[in-house]
Amino acid sequence: MTPISPARLCACRLLFRWEKEDAYVDILFREAMEESDLSPRNKALAAFLLYGTVENLMYIDYLLAQTSTVRLKKIHPRVLCVLRVSVFQILFGKKLPLHAILNDAVSMVGKINPKAKGFCNAVLRKLSVYRDCEPVIEAETEEERLSIRYSHPLPLVKLYLETMDLEECEAMLAWNNGTPPTEIRWNSLLGSKEVLNESLASAGVTPEWDTDLPMCATLPGQVNVEELEAFQKGLFTVQSRSSVLDVLAADPKPGDFVVDTCGAPGGKSFMAAMLMKNKGMIVTRDIYSGRVDAIREGIKRLGVKIMVPEVHDASVEDKVLLKKADLVICDVPCSGLGVISKKPDIKYKSMDGIEGLPALQKSILRAASGMVKPGGRLVYSTCTTNKHENEEVVEAFLAENPEFCREDAKLPAKYATKNGERLLLPTKDGMDGFYFCRMKRKQA
Repeated sequence: MTPISPARLCACRLLFRWEKEDAYVDILFREAMEESDLSPRNKALAAFLLYGTVENLMYIDYLLAQTSTVRLKKIHPRVLCVLRVSVFQILFGKKLPLHAILNDAVSMVGKINPKAKGFCNAVLRKLSVYRDCEPVIEAETEEERLSIRYSHPLPLVKLYLETMDLEECEAMLAWNNGTPPTEIRWNSLLGSKEVLNESLASAGVTPEWDTDLPMCATLPGQVNVEELEAFQKGLFTVQSRSSVLDVLAADPKPGDFVVDTCGAPGGKSFMAAMLMKNKGMIVTRDIYSGRVDAIREGIKRLGVKIMVPEVHDASVEDKVLLKKADLVICDVPCSGLGVISKKPDIKYKSMDGIEGLPALQKSILRAASGMVKPGGRLVYSTCTTNKHENEEVVEAFLAENPEFCREDAKLPAKYATKNGERLLLPTKDGMDGFYFCRMKRKQA
């Protein structure tokens, strides 16, 4: 008897844990791989199966409900996980042999409940017709069809549609379900770009450099960056182009005193230190000590000399630094609707949590503004496309604080701000969804 694929077994077990523990899939998978003896090939397959199933869960469950003679809630949870991972492979794993998908599924179900083997085989064989054709989704509205097809809860689809038409919304949902590129930023503090290119080439990696953002590159395929010598030596760090644009908009200068209020894991501060040529001071904060420890590790790896990591609640006013900072970077906690492609389970979180975020964001922005000196800059940013967390937060802040005004940033023409702000969209800009607004405190 052919052994069950360890990658399939791993994906099914982690999917069960993800649902039972209400865990974050990226953290769950990373921790599991640290303790796993799977080969690199099987780790890659397990990641494809787990993330793909989570990304398409509502779509998969819709098809299972249409096919199964047993209600999904009545199916043993572990059996349901096997069915879900198997349906994902039928729909999206075109290079995986169908007989292997079915055989492994039946074998895994047999170990859970031998009586369910026939049921499993029958359901999956019925759904195998969709190996070569797109299922027809029966929905009353186009919003409901998009919700099912792209596995985004209906309230979330409607939230996107507040600022997008149906075509734009569908493109956004498809992007969210895609595989994000690995984006890096060259660290000029520890070496030239030529040295970085040579180190990557020796590892068989050829970066694709961005012509508009020359410090940024995309790495091909799924590269484990932490295993690259260039990463270990601090020649580059992982940072999205959206985040890079945010820091460029802030324009940190050598000698500046900078506060990064919600700074973990440190990417924006690391880049600021580079632009400041390690001259000045950056106070980088986070509310959790474990995340501050991660900042310290990055400081050491990247050769940063001017950062001071601190544990601090960003929503609490800092009277010691009142009107002391040349620049305050305020990248607030948000719904993350611009980075679902990297964190697919974000979309399944309660809308109640999203609706409560603007109040927290306003309090953090208010506290951050107190540290900006006259003539200083304040940059507010999120990794969401939700206007209630973006434009509306800034508008409310400016209405309450007339001593601040918007200020356009000096950026490449294609990313120019309008009235100090810019909303980056994956479907238009080819990068993470992101919002930033540059403001300044008027001179007294």
